[in-house]
Amino acid sequence: MRNGLWIFLFLLGLSCQVLAQAPAKDFDGSWQGTLDAGGTKLRLVVTVTKSDAGAYAGKLESVDQGATITIDTITVNGDAVRLEIKSPAIVFEGTLNKERTELTGTFNQGGAQLPLTLKRTEEVAVAIVPPPKPKPDYSAPADAPYIAEEVVVKTPAGHTLAGTLTLPKGASTKQPVSAIVTVTGSGPQDRDEAIGLPGFQPFRQIADMLARRGIAVLRMDDRGTGASGGTFKGSTSADFAEDARAGLSYLRTRPEIRADRLGVLGHSEGAIIAPIVADKEPSLRAIVLLAGIAQPGYTALHFQLKNQIEHNTKLTAEMRDAQIAEIPKRIEAMMAADPWMKFFLTYEPGPTMRRVKAPVLILTGSRDQQAVPEQVALQEAAFKEGGNRDVTARVVPDVNHLFAQDTDGFPGNYVKLPPPVMMRADVLTMIGDWLSQRLR
Repeated sequence: MRNGLWIFLFLLGLSCQVLAQAPAKDFDGSWQGTLDAGGTKLRLVVTVTKSDAGAYAGKLESVDQGATITIDTITVNGDAVRLEIKSPAIVFEGTLNKERTELTGTFNQGGAQLPLTLKRTEEVAVAIVPPPKPKPDYSAPADAPYIAEEVVVKTPAGHTLAGTLTLPKGASTKQPVSAIVTVTGSGPQDRDEAIGLPGFQPFRQIADMLARRGIAVLRMDDRGTGASGGTFKGSTSADFAEDARAGLSYLRTRPEIRADRLGVLGHSEGAIIAPIVADKEPSLRAIVLLAGIAQPGYTALHFQLKNQIEHNTKLTAEMRDAQIAEIPKRIEAMMAADPWMKFFLTYEPGPTMRRVKAPVLILTGSRDQQAVPEQVALQEAAFKEGGNRDVTARVVPDVNHLFAQDTDGFPGNYVKLPPPVMMRADVLTMIGDWLSQRLR
């Protein structure tokens, strides 16, 4: 779920090194602060330079995530400061104190409005190195009736994908089982689709539930993410579809897996990728689309940006109207800067859906404010128009884009959800019941 479209409260995972600036006379210099995103604390560094002509430039760096992002626009009007990053869509607005040593304001991303204070640092050279992260534990629970095997999947593009195969203990050459491949949402995601919210690991939940029902699950780190090789930046949904197909090819090499009983499950962007995979893999027995869309991503992104602006209580009506009017320009700039964005925002899912004949399950939460519930009927219609006779579509009451219990659904409030944030049990049951019938 990329921050530009399926917005979550984390920054892109790129390596970086930060050098703080020398003492500054104006807003230029190095500023540091800590963002509290619902219990997850992220140390941020903003480095600003000023040209002889008076133009500001800078970068935002997340120390704990090892991320560096160029700031597209820096506006200083007296004591008022505005920083804007186009992709991912981030805006920070704050006010300088009289001494110009502190900048206090609000960090806005994906509708989330989080308080943030940046303090000037006068250190001349400080190396910022992300702290070492513990190796993820993808092992099976002690009482699980399945094993969790670490696997490496080779792709036709030449890179390898690291994954976990949850395999029921009774699976064997004589008793092979059915299996699915999971496809993550936008942005660099690990195999669990964890996004930093406490407890949110939806693909681990799904893998556990299905393996207990006798269905194997292969979930993989995205290319260039976690333990996977390849390059994420610049890759498109079509590229990620080929990675999912590589996962299917791997499953067909396993004697414990039934090659004629395979499926794909995708969430968010993954729900758009799954039909692309099914179109090229006509032998698939099932695809599951969680929180997907039937229209080009441009429509969804425009809605999300407009929704974010309308939820910003600090804006006057005039400011709100002006920012809404600028949305098309913002989106155009995002597309120009990112091949993924250009593909995703212009890709038409409908024609592909009309070619897919594999059974389809479509689920979206009634509180989803990222892939709105109205998209369910459009997806259902697209598959049926192509002659697909096995299409199940449901709007699930009172769950959000994450399929977590939520009576609001606004992405900016995800950090306020009570932990652990998990897929609701009845959603897991719907998926399990449906797949058990199609893959038996």
